[in-house]
Amino acid sequence: MPIKPEQVNASKLPTALRGYDRDATDELLRRVAWDYLQVERAHATAEDEAEGLRGRIAELESDLASQQEHFDRELRERTARLEGEVERLRRALRDHEQRDEMTRRLLVSAQRSAREMRETARAECESLLKAAQRRATEIEGEAQTSLRHSLREVERLRKLEHDLKADLRRMLESVLANNTGERVDGDAVAQPLPPTAVQ
Repeated sequence: MPIKPEQVNASKLPTALRGYDRDATDELLRRVAWDYLQVERAHATAEDEAEGLRGRIAELESDLASQQEHFDRELRERTARLEGEVERLRRALRDHEQRDEMTRRLLVSAQRSAREMRETARAECESLLKAAQRRATEIEGEAQTSLRHSLREVERLRKLEHDLKADLRRMLESVLANNTGERVDGDAVAQPLPPTAVQ
């Protein structure tokens, strides 16, 4: 179970004759606790950013679905209008049966125009939809890149946390080893190893 920054407490280290300088050891432990706290804060910030990016992706997907519904609704409305126009022309055809040839030509022309307008409307909607999908894909790619960067940063911070813990463990083991290496009769005490530099 990982320790918390507030658990790095110099007062809990045992003191011994001719051991480490207490003030220097306390200062080092304060610095380790501070650095550890910064790593925890950076980790929490990275997690918040990752959550924000996931929320942004969900919003973009929702916007894309909304745009698709809008385009489909517009296409249905245009189609309904065109079909209404065709129906109106058919009614006019029935009213003017004596002018059969002219009415047939008018109907053909109206159907062709309706077909062209429908195809044009569909092409425009598909073009807009493809553009929106491309943009959504680009935004999602950017969000995923940002998320990968955040995850790499979290991994780097975790490695730094692991290295700090290992350095602190080595330093404490060295202190304990030097404390247990003292002679009871007061003769020369084994010299402590220099502390490992903490980055």
